[in-house]
This record gives sequence, structure tokens and C-alpha cells, in this order.
Amino acid sequence: MKKVFAAIIILAILGINITLAAPVESGTVYVDENVKVQIHPNEELLGIVYYLAFGNDTFVIDRGDYINEVEAHFGKYRNSTAVIVLKDYLSRFDSIYQRDAYLATIEATLLLCSEPPELKMSEEEEDASGDYLDYLNWFKNKFLPALREFANETNFTEFYRTHQDYYMEDLRVYKGALSLLPPDEFMEEYAGVSNVTYVFLHPYLVAIHGHNWMNTENNRTVWGAAGFLPLVRRTPQRTVWSYKTARDTMMGLPLNRDLINSTGLDELLYLTFIYHELGHDITLPALYLSNVEEYEYLQDVIAEDMEYLAKYDLHFWNPIGMIYEGFADAWADYATSHVNHNYTLLAMQMQKAWGEFWIERLYNEIQSCALEVKSGELKNISLCVPRALESLEEFASPENVTEVYNLEVPVTPLRAIDRGWMGNRVVVIYGTANLSPTERENIKSFADEVAETLREFYRKGGGIDDVVVKPDVNVTPADLSSYLVLIGTPSTNRIVDIFDDYFPVRLEKAGGEWRVVRGNNVTSFLLLDEESPLRAVYGNTSVAAGGLKEVEEAALLMASVNPYNTDHYVVWISGTDENLIQLFKNPTYYLSSYEIWTPGAIEVGFYNKPLAERLSESFNATLLLSPQTTTTTTTTVRTVTTTAPETTTTTSTTTTSTAASTTTTSTTSPSKSQTTSPAKTLRTTVTDENMCGPAAIAVLALFPLLIRRRR
Repeated sequence: MKKVFAAIIILAILGINITLAAPVESGTVYVDENVKVQIHPNEELLGIVYYLAFGNDTFVIDRGDYINEVEAHFGKYRNSTAVIVLKDYLSRFDSIYQRDAYLATIEATLLLCSEPPELKMSEEEEDASGDYLDYLNWFKNKFLPALREFANETNFTEFYRTHQDYYMEDLRVYKGALSLLPPDEFMEEYAGVSNVTYVFLHPYLVAIHGHNWMNTENNRTVWGAAGFLPLVRRTPQRTVWSYKTARDTMMGLPLNRDLINSTGLDELLYLTFIYHELGHDITLPALYLSNVEEYEYLQDVIAEDMEYLAKYDLHFWNPIGMIYEGFADAWADYATSHVNHNYTLLAMQMQKAWGEFWIERLYNEIQSCALEVKSGELKNISLCVPRALESLEEFASPENVTEVYNLEVPVTPLRAIDRGWMGNRVVVIYGTANLSPTERENIKSFADEVAETLREFYRKGGGIDDVVVKPDVNVTPADLSSYLVLIGTPSTNRIVDIFDDYFPVRLEKAGGEWRVVRGNNVTSFLLLDEESPLRAVYGNTSVAAGGLKEVEEAALLMASVNPYNTDHYVVWISGTDENLIQLFKNPTYYLSSYEIWTPGAIEVGFYNKPLAERLSESFNATLLLSPQTTTTTTTTVRTVTTTAPETTTTTSTTTTSTAASTTTTSTTSPSKSQTTSPAKTLRTTVTDENMCGPAAIAVLALFPLLIRRRR
């Protein structure tokens, strides 16, 4: 049964004829007469039943007092038929990412019903068959009647009506975002879409995979999105609000608290989500008429490099799903560039890190098409989708796709840890130097927690379980040849002290102050807190191009190639003190090459694998574990304050300038951090009409889920 919906989600072209009742106005805010957003009662009803079935699990959002009120009002109905039926159905699926897909399927079907308490579904399906017919029979004959009974018995409608103040927490963010870039105006001007109403429907209690949807009301086309913002992996969800609402609905792992307060970033995250879904609306019809299968090699190269990601991320379940996602992301990027261009550049870097190495090329094509629509040269943007698709082969052919991929896709913790799943073992090495016994024990405990997080991450996909924890004084050549996670600073972790000269970015202490050191060709951005003093430097913006210099309190997470074995990767977790080091307990979901968290700003940066490999070329591994002498080679990396490019054209990579010198020293010499270890030191510093046509479309994130609606 667990494979049933994979086929449905990836391939289903569903014939669902529906008539939606006009929505009630509760939980609704209007941006203008053509744009509104709602915490939808059908989604919230499903969320409450889900909470009663599974408790406060991965999908349930921490809503504070609201959960207490849900418990007080609905707790006694925990054994109701609706709760039992839903729990029985979803419990048959083993993985978090499977439940994510099936919960979204139920939610999408429920949105085809009128609102509680009636929950009347549209007329019978005429062409449903196979697995989907089995699901539909379960929904109509078991779940929907039980849910209708639950809504009536619990007086759900009254609960929903009297809790509007809670829903406004999210609705304020949604309205603020939509007001920045009203879809009715933007879509008409740049996509050639007119006479469309935009409605966005969201849950409040439970995170449900986002998707687009369409409908017809009063003889007028309705476009919109439903569900929730996508997983943290896709956008920089580093705000207090997004931390509350974001959920790892693929792995179910806890998220780190590397957060800032930024309403502006909240709004950009939401805009990206809804314009991504609208991007599906305007591109999928043309893509369905194109031979997209010719471009499977673009997705294949991602799956070859990040095999585990391709297993657990639903967007890869369709062999061309990432092509669909690329077009939707390119449209979202073009839209957000009208609000904050630096955010768009950052988003595209993260999309490349996710695998969409063609995104800048596609962005340029979409931008060109949109301007042609605006000027009247093109009737609507779907007409240039075939042209944009063909440009992808010009960008990366089957012959050079791997080379282009490696030039474009950044090294990231996600990529590094994904490769660890394919390897034989991962070694977590924690520092022991210059620490008190209590500090040493705390760091060891943290290393154990990181290792257990990795084990759980790998277990969910049936991968390796060989994640070992070792102190820096007890490592072997075999350990160092593995995929590594290093924990500590250069002064506390001897392996870090040896390796960090070969990393593209690092925290370095000089004269009692910490500073950020970057190599050439590192692109960096800043996410700014509402109260950040850096807003006086970069302007009143939530995302800026640039980087930190001196820092007082900072935590660092970064990935690079392993200097000892450049076929493998290393992840480094560090900070200005041992407490801040422990901020990054879960390093599995990061799509930037590095992140530096400070109380008022977060720096995220990117570099590709060839750059990281070049920095490691001069590494001398032969004497790394010599018990007698150590070769100290100092590499000087020219540091600059980098800024993001102002265009999104593909850039070439240049070689970092270095100067090296070699001396022989005793193993008892002070380290480059000017500290002396109490233990014997192992030292080596080496350094035409609206696009949809007759069919309406709903996409459960990655997958095209076609829903035909009665006009």
C-alpha cells in the first residue's frame, strides 16, 4: 500500500468534477477585490482531526494557547470515527515523506467539498480508476461521512468562528506579502493573464504540503494556492515566525534555532511560495504539450550526485518533476525580484543547491518572455515555454551536463551529508584541546547528539548506520578518509586546526576579536533582523548582498571537500564559544555552503566544488599523523568582502590566489591559534489566451495533479 500513492501523485491525471460553495468570510482577508487569503475551515478541520489522531507530531505547528483550546474543546472526541479512520489510513505508511504526500492528497480532495458542516462533495467521478479510485472510495465512503459527523457533533463551525484572532497571526503576514506584489496586477502585466480571481487557502494547526489549485466561481476563473510553505530546504526560513510554521515534513527531525526577527523576510518567503504555485499554472499546460522527457538527463545528474535526496524528496518521484519545479521557481524568482533583488539572487543559489543548476538560465528566459508580454510582443507567457525549455539543452547538453552541474551547484551541508548516506561511514570528530573537563564533556555530549541526528536521518531511508564519534586525539587515516563532521574551533579541535586553512570560509580569532575570513569567489548574503545595526549600513532591507566582518557572538556551519580525501566532504560546526557551537545540532537541511549566525544578522554564502577542491590541492596528507614531526605550510588566502552579482547570468569560476611556505617544527610547538594543548599535539597546518485551457491544474508541490472542474 505504501507505493500506491507514489503512482497516483506522480502520474495521476485526475478527473474530478467539482462545484465549490462560495466560501464564508470567516478567517479571510482581502488584498483587493480580486485577491483574498483565508485560513480555510476544511483544512483546519482536517488539522484538528489529525492532531487528535497523532498528537503533537512533526506536522503539528506549535500554536501555544490555541493547541490548549483545541484540546479543551475537542479532546473528548479523540476516539471518534473520523479520528480512528484517519489514523488507521495514514499509519499504514512508514515514512514521514510518504505521510506528507498522502496528507496533502486528502487535503486537496477535501478542498473540493463545501465547507463544514455540510462537506458536500461534487458529483461522482466518471473516469477515476485504479489506485486513485480505491483512494476516492475510501475518502467518500469512510472518511468524509465520519468527518461530517465529527464537524456536527463537535460544533466545529462555532469553534472556527470564535478563533479568528488566532488565525490573524498568519493572515497579517499573508496580506502584507500579497500587498507588496498583488497577483492580479502582476500576472496580467507580465504573464498575460486577465479576468482571474486569486484565492489562497491555508491551514493553521497542521503543516500540509503546498500546492496550487483552480476553480470557477460565478463564471470567473479562480487561481490560487493551498497548503503551507514548503520545507525549510527550499528557502531561507530563518525567522521566528517561519521557525514556528516550518516543519521538516520529509524527515521529521527537529530544526535548529538559528533565527532572527524579520517580517520582511517572512513576507518574501510567502511570496515565493504563492508565485511558485502560480508559476505552475502558467507553465504546466505548455510543458505537458512539450516533450519534456528529452530533458530527463538534467534530473538524472542531480539524482546521481544526491541520491538520498532523490529518494526522500517527493519532487524527484517524477523523472521530470524537477523540470516542472524549475519553471515554477523561475517565475517565483522573477516575481520576487520586483520586491528584493538580493533575495532573488539568494533564492536562486539555494535552488541550485537543491539541484536546479539551470535556474539562472531559466530565470533569464522567463524574464525575457515576461518583458515581451508587457510590451505586447507576446500574448501570454505560456507561448514562450517551449523556447525556454529548448534553451536548457543549450545550457547543458547530455555530453557536458556533469561538468556544468559541478560548476553551478554549491557545496552544502545537505549535499555533503547526502553523499555520506552513499558512503560506508561518517565520522564525527569533536575537539578536546584547551577545554575544562566540563566543557570537554559537554562537547562530547553534543557530538553524540549530532551523530544520533545523522543516524536517524539515514535510517529513515534505509541507509548507513555507521556514524561514529571520536575525539580529535584518537583518529586514524581511515577516519580522516571518511565523510567527516568536525566540531569545535581551531583552538579546541586539532583536526580543524589542520584543515581550516583549506576551507573557503572560516571564523578566525586575532587580537582577541573574531573575524570572518572568506576566499575569493565566495558569494555571500545577509539576512537582517528588524533591529540589526547593519540596517544602517545596508539600508532598511531584510536581505542584503554582503557579509559580516568582525563578530562577537557567532555560530558557524559550513561544508567543503575533505582536504585529506577530496572525493569526500567535510562539515564543520563551530562558533565563538562552546555554547554557540551547539546551535547546529541538525546539519542535514542546509542549502547554503555555509551559515554564520549572530544575534542581529545571519550570513549565508555559496561556493562550488571546484573552488573547494582547488583550496585543498596543496594539502600535505603524508605527515598528518606523524608522531615525530609536523609540516607547517601556511597558505595565505586573499580575503575580500564579497557582494552578490547584480545580474543572474551564469558566472565562470577563477582560481584563488595562494602563497605557500613550508617549515618543520616540533610537535610541541604552539598551534596557529597560539594555544598549547595539554596533550601531545598532532599539528599540520596545510594549508494566446490564459494558459490553462479547458483543464484546471492543482500541483501538490512537485507533481502535476490535474483536476478538471466544471465551468
